[in-house]
Amino acid sequence: MCRVHDVADFFIDSALNDPENNMTNLRINKLLYFAQGWSLARLGRPLFEDAIEAWTHGPVVPAIYQRLKTSGRDKVKGLINEDYADHFTLEEQRLLIDVLHAYDRYSTNGLVTLTHAKGSPWRKAMAKGRNTVIPQSDMKAYFLQQGALPTFQMPQFRPSDFIGRRDEMTGNYVLPKEWDDDEP
Repeated sequence: MCRVHDVADFFIDSALNDPENNMTNLRINKLLYFAQGWSLARLGRPLFEDAIEAWTHGPVVPAIYQRLKTSGRDKVKGLINEDYADHFTLEEQRLLIDVLHAYDRYSTNGLVTLTHAKGSPWRKAMAKGRNTVIPQSDMKAYFLQQGALPTFQMPQFRPSDFIGRRDEMTGNYVLPKEWDDDEP
């Protein structure tokens, strides 16, 4: 089982060099919820041991919220643990990549909407009161009902998909001569 801080760092790191991605405290907490839910459904075990609570704006891991609250609503700009990836098994890495790939297309508000869906574990816990722990058994049952989390497949390229060639001597990629702007 990995540490929740390492999972949060995975999500933060996925966005650090992408100016279009707004990986905020709110977004990270929603992704942690999805990662935990899919781990329970796919792997049959929790990804991390920290409890997830039902807060007004959705599921939250209090330790992560506290760690990142200085960012406010802004993008989180740095990692706590640079070697976070060393703490994941290959199975956990694949799960996290699949979660990121499946949910990255949603805005943060879209993720909040997904967590608030009718019959969701967040909604059940919230009915008992704010800051109620969302039971892992509810999460597992809910995510099992969702079907399978799509598995991300790296695209396969054929040599004909590329323009140019590799120089056998240097290994550098070489474009066709007609593309060379430096030629007189």
